[in-house]
Amino acid sequence: MSKRTKNLLWVLGSVIITAVFLLPLFSTRYFELIKDFISLHPVSAPVVVIFFRFIGVVLAPLPGSPVGLASIAVLPWWQAWIYNLVGVMTGVVAAFLIARKFRERAVARFASLRDIHGWQDKIPKHRQFWTIVFFRLTSIAAFDFVSYALGLTRMSFKMFLSTSLVAEVPWSFALYYLGGVAASYSIYLFIPGVLTLTGLIIFLKPTDGKNWLSKIIKK
Repeated sequence: MSKRTKNLLWVLGSVIITAVFLLPLFSTRYFELIKDFISLHPVSAPVVVIFFRFIGVVLAPLPGSPVGLASIAVLPWWQAWIYNLVGVMTGVVAAFLIARKFRERAVARFASLRDIHGWQDKIPKHRQFWTIVFFRLTSIAAFDFVSYALGLTRMSFKMFLSTSLVAEVPWSFALYYLGGVAASYSIYLFIPGVLTLTGLIIFLKPTDGKNWLSKIIKK
């Protein structure tokens, strides 16, 4: 498969996931159908959210933010936070272990090696706990790519897991809490935030070594 074809498939997958999960925010009928389905099948919500957040990390170019945003709209904020956190953390652990066990050859199936090696060059050489935590926080839009990059280093799994949790839990808690507050007050307050955050993540998240913003600037 050529690089261009592969990139087109990543883009197509990203568009489909974004459209499917953000549609409830713009269609009252679809929104009510989703709410009714969840009330009848409560186990469906955690399964769907955790699964798609997981593959959004392991298949690194695919976006996970539309899943998180949709879950805030249709679920209590604390449920949305927990389900998304479980999906993201199982995904980053899987990414780390894939890189640690199978190295570059396997990683290339899930993400761009150029991008992974680019993040490797940015990993702090002095790997104290809080230095790595700060690095994780400043690379939050590429959390999944960084997990692969860290898996290719000699960092211990204990250090990786603890720094990932410290970097992910506080900011995601605040994000889902504030998102839940916005959604409860008015959908007209929530939707602009959804569009802004989704746009930022799409433009800043790397694909094939470059993010969309850098590609546009260089045109």
